[in-house]
Amino acid sequence: MAKKTKQQILSDAREAKRLLDDPDLQRFFDEMQQQIFDDFRAAGLGDTGGLAGVQARQHGLDAVRRRLVSYVEDGIVAEKTAR
Repeated sequence: MAKKTKQQILSDAREAKRLLDDPDLQRFFDEMQQQIFDDFRAAGLGDTGGLAGVQARQHGLDAVRRRLVSYVEDGIVAEKTAR
């Protein structure tokens, strides 16, 4: 992946912040989180395949959230180094 320019980093940070502040997206994340939790609770003790799927979905959701936060933090750093 090519290195991003400061302008691209700042643009990504603005968009990520907008998404993180979007109440609809947060509601969707919350609904997905609740579904993951419900599926975890419903999984049987020996259901390793079901639990692995639940774990994979949880990791995916966490990764999206972390990436958005990372974009925002990268923007903060880029702004401070641009001065």
